[in-house]
Amino acid sequence: MSQGFWAKNDFSLNKKMPKSEISTSRKRVYVDYKPAELKINTDWLIVYYAKIPAQNEFKRFRIRVPVIHPKSERVKYGKKMALSINQKLESGWSPFYEDSNNGYKSIAYCFDTYLKNIEKEKEDGVIRPDTFRSYTSLVKNIKKFLEEKYPSLKFIIEVDRLFIHSYLDYVYYEKRNSPRTYNNYLRFLDTFFEWCKTKGFVKQNPTDGIKAKPKTQKKREVLTDDIKLKVSELQQTNFHYYVLCMVTYYCFIRRTELTKIKVSDVNLLKGYILVPAENSKNRKTESVTIPNVFLPILAQHLTKAKNTDFLFSSNDFKPGAKQLTPKKISDEWAKFRKKEKFDDKFQFYSLKDTGITDLLNSGIPAIKVRDQARHYDLKITESYTARNKFADEMIKNADFSTSNL
Repeated sequence: MSQGFWAKNDFSLNKKMPKSEISTSRKRVYVDYKPAELKINTDWLIVYYAKIPAQNEFKRFRIRVPVIHPKSERVKYGKKMALSINQKLESGWSPFYEDSNNGYKSIAYCFDTYLKNIEKEKEDGVIRPDTFRSYTSLVKNIKKFLEEKYPSLKFIIEVDRLFIHSYLDYVYYEKRNSPRTYNNYLRFLDTFFEWCKTKGFVKQNPTDGIKAKPKTQKKREVLTDDIKLKVSELQQTNFHYYVLCMVTYYCFIRRTELTKIKVSDVNLLKGYILVPAENSKNRKTESVTIPNVFLPILAQHLTKAKNTDFLFSSNDFKPGAKQLTPKKISDEWAKFRKKEKFDDKFQFYSLKDTGITDLLNSGIPAIKVRDQARHYDLKITESYTARNKFADEMIKNADFSTSNL
C-alpha cells in the first residue's frame, strides 16, 4: 500500500474509547492501541484506536477500503489492510507520528533533529567537536534507557519530570556514576528541552526545578616520589610517551588538547607552546611556558618532525600525520601503572596535578601558576596547594604573642 493512500484517509474522528474496549485493551502489557478490524456496513472501513500522547484517552481512526470487485476480493484486501496496520502498531508505530502537530513529534525524531542541528554548529565552530561527541554519547545512552525501561514512551510531550528523575536516579544510583556525571546529564537534558520549547515540541521543560548535586571537592592524588622515579625511567624505555607525560607535568596541557596540538604550535626559540582556541577547553588562544629544564628533551622529540605534524601522533606518540586519540594516552598510562604495580588512584591527570602542586610548593606565586595552568579563577589554582599535615617550623618559631597586642 502506498504512503499516498494512507495520507488521503479520514483520521478526523476523535472519540473516547468505549469502556468495554478499554477494559479489554488493559490486558495488554502496554495500553496504547486497540487492533484494527474490518467493519462492513454502508461504508467499508478499517477501524482501530490509538492512545493520544500524554493523555489517558484513545482516538478512533477510520480508513476506507477501496471498492474492488468481486466482493470476496474486497474482503481479502480489507483484511490485508488491517493486518498491515496491526503489524505496524505491534512494532510501536503510532498514527500520531504522521500528525503535522509539533506536539506529536517522537522522542527519537527530536533527538535526531537536535544532533543534526548542533552538528552544523560544530562545523561552523560554534561548539567544539568534543562537545558534539559528548552530546551524541549522552543521547545514545538515553535512547538505550528508553528502549530497555520505557519502551512505551514514544512522544516528546510524554516526557515529564518523573521520567527525568527516573533516568537521573538510574545514572547516579544504579550505574553508580559521580555527582559530576549526574549534573552533566541534567545540564544536557535542560539544554535539550529548552531547544524543544523553542521549536514548539513541548510547552514546558521537564527538568525545571530539578537541582544539581552539590559539587564535591576534587581529590588531588599527586604522584609520590617513587612513582615520579618510575615515570622518569620512561625516558629510556618509552621516550616519546615520556615527553607527552612531561608536557602534561611541566606545561599543564590537558589530555584532549595534547591530541590536537601541531608541531607548528611549538616555539622552542622563545620557549612556549601555543594552545589555539579551537583546541582549548576554555576556548581561548593562550600560550604556556616551556621550562628550560624541559626544552632539550622536547627538542629531541621534535628532531625529525614537520611543522604540519601533530606534536604527538598515533604512531607510538612520535610527531606524525595521524592524530592521536585521548583514549590511547589513558590506555598507555594504565598499562604503565599495571606494570609498575602502583595504585589506580594515580591517574594520567595526576601528572598535571603533581606539576601544579610542585610548582606552587617551589615558591612560584599562585597567580603565575594560574596563568600557566590557564585557570579562570585563582581559587582553582590555590586548591592544589598541599595542606600541611605537620607543624610548620617557621610559624612554630615565630616571635609573636598576645603581649604584642
